[in-house]
Amino acid sequence: MNILIYWLIGYIFANLIFGVATWKLYKNAGKQAWQAYIPFINIWQGLSIIHRPKWWIVLFYIPIVGPIFWLVFFVDLGDAYGKIETKDKIIMVLTLGLYIFAVNYSDNPKYLGPEQRKPTFISSLLFALVLATLVHNWFIQPMIVPTGSMENTIKIGDALFVEKISHGARVPMTPIGIPFSEFIYRDGFIDKARLPYMRLPGWRALKSNDIVVFNYPTDSVYSAIDRKDAYVKRLVGLPGQTVQVRNGILYVDGKKFIPKKDAQVQHAYMVITKTPFSDKLLYENFGINPTGSDFQKNDYFVQKNEDGNLAYYFKALTDAHVAAMKSNTNVISVEPILDPVGQKTEHIVNGKIDSTNTIFPVNKNWNPDQYGPLYIPKKGDNVEITKESLPQFINILRKYEHNNLRIDSANGKFDVYINDQKTNKYQIKQDYYFMMGDNRNQSLDARFFGYVGEDHIIGRPIMIWANMNGMFEPTAPKKFIWNRFFTSINNDDPNKTSYGIYVLIALIAWIGYDIVKARKEKKKNKY
Repeated sequence: MNILIYWLIGYIFANLIFGVATWKLYKNAGKQAWQAYIPFINIWQGLSIIHRPKWWIVLFYIPIVGPIFWLVFFVDLGDAYGKIETKDKIIMVLTLGLYIFAVNYSDNPKYLGPEQRKPTFISSLLFALVLATLVHNWFIQPMIVPTGSMENTIKIGDALFVEKISHGARVPMTPIGIPFSEFIYRDGFIDKARLPYMRLPGWRALKSNDIVVFNYPTDSVYSAIDRKDAYVKRLVGLPGQTVQVRNGILYVDGKKFIPKKDAQVQHAYMVITKTPFSDKLLYENFGINPTGSDFQKNDYFVQKNEDGNLAYYFKALTDAHVAAMKSNTNVISVEPILDPVGQKTEHIVNGKIDSTNTIFPVNKNWNPDQYGPLYIPKKGDNVEITKESLPQFINILRKYEHNNLRIDSANGKFDVYINDQKTNKYQIKQDYYFMMGDNRNQSLDARFFGYVGEDHIIGRPIMIWANMNGMFEPTAPKKFIWNRFFTSINNDDPNKTSYGIYVLIALIAWIGYDIVKARKEKKKNKY
């Protein structure tokens, strides 16, 4: 209710300010002065003044896009009254449209009409920003993968296109802010204008084995969901299912989880060899980064054992890598590195549990190799809240579904109060998912941060449009992996084909056509 009140007050105030700033301009253009104050009517009549299509009125009310489009409107309105110089447009943008007051209250703002409008760099830039923001927020979002939690399915430095529409685009929860501020300045938004979770209709539900991009649920810096870090993992557990990891093998509802054919799931292994591996073999055959000190490399470390052989501790090998190593005559043995049953993964800082690096839930003696079974709640589930189950559901109760939770544990009691009502039951309000990285032993995933709510889902990556490995792994032998440019992803096809050459040909053809067209027009105008 507070959100609706904030928006109503802000909306009324904004229209009053708009009317005060433009009433004379409306009057001099043949409109009624009062029309500048009335919501919807002021935009409708304003579009007539600047001679723009009436359907543009929709763009004024789209989150994130709306504030930019108001700047477009003010620039065009200034054009209609002779303020067409680039410096005027720059001032209009820098003052967030307030320069229109100066135009309105000049001695006699003469309406010149749309024929005075001239295309400028500022106008083109604003329209490009509107288009890019529309695509970014509602259709396709680019992201670059900075970590190796999905190696080798998705590599460090892969630049992804993430589609949002099949599952339904999520309405931005911080609708008034700097476009693309998640890349440059994540605090660039007005928190008081935050919207509740809403999602447009889609045509496809999330499926087990999908690679999914989502906001990191336990981000302690930002409470606004769409401002939290974006993570990419594989969806392995759907609402209502039970996940378990035994000896590093994932099971869902008691059945072994079979990844997609294009997934390259990796585990940690110890490999005993007679002689050292060559750096070239490790990198070219296994994609293992050989840079680092003699015995402490980036992707592994090695030491001599009592028999004089070499023990390699590889952080991540696929099944194909393991098979290749076992067939190597230099290799004596290949064994998985597994945490034992009952050994808890826990990180203590200053006497307190660091939940970020401690297994979820924090009261279980689990680790990434021996995990669960853990049930994934679905919308409508009635779960029991006990001392044992509270760590499993506490984030759902407090952070994700925004309840007031109070625990009375005095005198040996354990009484739970949810929204000031004593109870030991709670009905789940949304679906939850369980995400894991394909790089099983180097992934900060749901085994640590727990459930991912439906409201945290951004979309699914559909293409790797570039690889910028050199930005994140400056010591890697290859700075850029060219054969990953413009390859499909998330499609169960292990034979990845790069379409980069076709994109390059199309780009050259388009530039060539544009040059030829410009020369023809120049020649035509000359005569």
